[in-house]
Amino acid sequence: MRWNVCTFCRGKGIDPFQLFYDDSICQVCGGRGRKYIPEHAVSCAYCQGSGVQPHRRLVCTVCGGTGFVAIHEPTGPCPKCNAKGVYSGEYLPCRTCRGKGQVSVR
Repeated sequence: MRWNVCTFCRGKGIDPFQLFYDDSICQVCGGRGRKYIPEHAVSCAYCQGSGVQPHRRLVCTVCGGTGFVAIHEPTGPCPKCNAKGVYSGEYLPCRTCRGKGQVSVR
């Protein structure tokens, strides 16, 4: 594990969209501005490491707003979305790979 700057609030510790009130804390890092990331993590393909769902102001459902996803076992490209993380023409995460862009190879 390593500390990484929270990609959702960009290390400020406050909600960048101020959804509830002006000084609400970041829902991803809990106001710390940093988040523990597993050592064997890669950038989230769905949100492109931003921690925010594309075209929306919500926390990315795949990486939980961290901008990274952990890899624990051998993976391969998702056959349903072709490793894009979304279906063609849709903005919801792929149901097969859960927006990760990859599935476990067994």
